[in-house]
Amino acid sequence: MKRLALAATIALTAALLGIGPAGAEIGAPAPAAAAEPTQSTGEDASDPDGSPGQDETGDGQTAPPGDGADGAHNDSDPTDAPDEGTEEQTDPISASFSLDRTEATAEEISTEGIGYTIDSLEAGDVVRAKPGSEGAATVAEDGVFSGTITGGTELEAGDVLEVTVTVQRDGQQAKTFSGSVTVVDDAAAEVELSVTPQTQTIDDYLTDGISMSVTGCPAGEDVTLRIIAEDDPDTQYWEDSTRVDDQGGASAEFLPGTGADGWIGDFVVQADCGGHSAEAGFSVTDGGIPEADLRVSPKWQPLADFLDGGVSMTMVNCHVDSDVDFRVSSADDPDTVIWEESQKAGEDAAGYAEFVPRGDGGTAWVGEFLVTASCGDQSAEAAFTVTDDGSVVDPTLSVEPSTISGADFVNRDKGVMLTVTDCEPDARVQFEVWTEDFDTKFYEQTARGDDDGVAGVQVYGLADDPQAYVGTYRVKANCMDTGMDGRFVVTGSDSGARAGTDSGNAGGSGGDSMPRTGAEITGLAAGGLLILGGAAAILLARRRIQFER
Repeated sequence: MKRLALAATIALTAALLGIGPAGAEIGAPAPAAAAEPTQSTGEDASDPDGSPGQDETGDGQTAPPGDGADGAHNDSDPTDAPDEGTEEQTDPISASFSLDRTEATAEEISTEGIGYTIDSLEAGDVVRAKPGSEGAATVAEDGVFSGTITGGTELEAGDVLEVTVTVQRDGQQAKTFSGSVTVVDDAAAEVELSVTPQTQTIDDYLTDGISMSVTGCPAGEDVTLRIIAEDDPDTQYWEDSTRVDDQGGASAEFLPGTGADGWIGDFVVQADCGGHSAEAGFSVTDGGIPEADLRVSPKWQPLADFLDGGVSMTMVNCHVDSDVDFRVSSADDPDTVIWEESQKAGEDAAGYAEFVPRGDGGTAWVGEFLVTASCGDQSAEAAFTVTDDGSVVDPTLSVEPSTISGADFVNRDKGVMLTVTDCEPDARVQFEVWTEDFDTKFYEQTARGDDDGVAGVQVYGLADDPQAYVGTYRVKANCMDTGMDGRFVVTGSDSGARAGTDSGNAGGSGGDSMPRTGAEITGLAAGGLLILGGAAAILLARRRIQFER
């Protein structure tokens, strides 16, 4: 009796002190009815693979540190109980848990499994997942841990697979996470893709694009969308990826922006996710837009107005954002392009351009001109006319004679006359003489137009040897920003010696190699004082002859 009373007293004291089997953890599945406790053999109760031992009471929990392998506290050893005044460490593990997917077929669960992720774990933590065949896993390093949950093939569509993942850490209370995966049949797991609208005009397509919607993808995965040509699957126009929501759906939009008529045709959208794929088609039409039309304004105008404001061109009935090409050529020579420019058609499906002539031209712009414009596979033509209103100076240059012997060229009473006509009275006219390739300028002089708008200069050689000037010379003249070109040729002389005026008439010579100096007035126009030369030196007929003003 005394022994029984003593045992009852010890048991009551142990219960009051909280010594005994650990209670079920928060979040863990409710334990089944306790089986008859088995006596500990005193041997290591760990699994054969070295994982921590399971509580043999059948509650599915691992005994807390300090408990016996059979999940019950060893009452016979007073050292197992906490010391008085010492509080046991029971801080919960701080981590978060997520399943990679919440829907899967029975085959996917049994073969691929359901992935899961736990963050904020520490090296040495022990993770055990149910159901699963991987056993316990020890975390190798701090951070995120990933594992897989697998279920049996006895699962059927409509079943809900309950999963638990328990994390154990020395000195802290174990943490159990739970979740569920709905088993779906193969038909329910098929990916479906829809495209809106399935048919539209090119202008609507370029502005609004298309919308794509995908269903049946695994939640949380990425779905890849692409657009290809229906008649050429190897030609891909666009590709993008987006994340699937919790319901297995995803959506995207595609706005082409550019491309114009190149988008007219039939296309296919492809969607890939979770090992499944789907396709849907759409078409883009020309919309029955009327033929493109080119308008030019004004169609007729005087030269002064044309040089000031040019002409405006409009190409209508193109496609939005398509390239519109404009060209101007002479009606007499349509193949020679005088001007060209490209613009983008706006939202009104029209392209606009303006042509204003620049630089020289004068009355050369008088006449009829052809304008051509194209957009996509359409083109159109129009014409405009420029008339001569007498408002523009159109000077001309004459070079007389165009061919001269060396003997006559060094004759100051002959030489070559450069004349500009149809210039403005008192206008400045610039004359220049160059080598044939315009590499070296020999001579430069300015003259003013007379009352009839005529200005001229005479050029001749200063040296006594006519052979020294044999060659071709280029002439340039400019009047009122209008440039003109000419040329003359000096041929050989039979005498090959001094010809033309004598040295007295020339004002004296210091020898054949010395330039003459002085000035002479030609009878063409007042101020027409010109002599061939300047500071430049040239080599002709193996002699260096210096020309000077």
